Amino acid sequence: MNSYSLPLFMQVKSDAVADLHKNLKMYLPKQSGQKALILTTEGLLQTLDSKVKIILEQLRTYEVVTVKRSSFDFAVEVAKKISMNNIGLVIGLGGGTALDTAKYAAFVANVAYIAIPTALSNDGVCSPVSVLFAQNEGKHSFTSKIPDGLLIDTDIILKTPRILLEAGVGDTVSNYTALYDWCLGCEENDDRPNDFAYLLSENAFNALLYSEAKSLDTVPGVKMLAESLVLSGLAMHVAGNSRPCSGSEHLFCHAMDELFDHNIPHGILVAIGSIAACALQQRDYKLLLGFLAAYGVSANPKKHGVTEEQFVKAWMFAPQVRKDRYTILNKITLSEDLFSSLYQQMCRECR
Repeated sequence: MNSYSLPLFMQVKSDAVADLHKNLKMYLPKQSGQKALILTTEGLLQTLDSKVKIILEQLRTYEVVTVKRSSFDFAVEVAKKISMNNIGLVIGLGGGTALDTAKYAAFVANVAYIAIPTALSNDGVCSPVSVLFAQNEGKHSFTSKIPDGLLIDTDIILKTPRILLEAGVGDTVSNYTALYDWCLGCEENDDRPNDFAYLLSENAFNALLYSEAKSLDTVPGVKMLAESLVLSGLAMHVAGNSRPCSGSEHLFCHAMDELFDHNIPHGILVAIGSIAACALQQRDYKLLLGFLAAYGVSANPKKHGVTEEQFVKAWMFAPQVRKDRYTILNKITLSEDLFSSLYQQMCRECR
């Protein structure tokens, strides 16, 4: 039987950061009186000045560290600092750079970790993985810990660029194609299934698909997106790997990252990859197009600056990204003509 822990608390509401002390006292009483280390990114304390004051007023003692780059070496240095300075609590405040560094450092130092995200652009907010720059300056995924608690302040989230929220929706859409690829791997490649992790991932997708609050501009809409992304993170945690939420569509995204210099958000690339993967799986992707359209998200590669050449090269390279990951790409004959045709089809049919 697998052993894993789940977050002790999660608040998604207006002014959620005001509940920091209350939740610490209720769920992590020992840590409520210990020194806290806050990891954030440059300029964020000034941008969120009023919210930061609310957070700091609730801590007895604290130290703030600015994360300039989410590197493995820096995260390890932070872990050493935590261990040598009697720090009992790590708080990540920011986006992926701060949160990935915070949760890995807390994992290495074996201390409690609270996540206060400033964006909901992917399921990393509650995943057991930290993506850090490491060998050869490339990004690598490291086993980490999920948060002991999450404070998702909708006042903060609603002020983030809309493209980041759209990316969060895109990352959730990927569960649909990832689960298909996972089942394929279990049936044909001896991959290990986990029905509960499958259920969590499927529910994360369905929660957004069938939500009545299909909006990225309201508290109910943001709350549903947050819960969906957290469910995806927990699915990976329960499975012990990223298979419930990462299949061929993610291989395409990672191939784009490796081959090209771009600034397209992860979740947007994953949404594009999900439409293509769905077609490769010979399933009707109208369900996904309707899902994305309801939230105002475009999966048209051309509109996001992905050229036909990039699209084709990324898909042709995708199986090399993770050779151990069995997906639909292992079952079909890959050709430049196939992906060129798919690109043109998506440019015509995606909004």
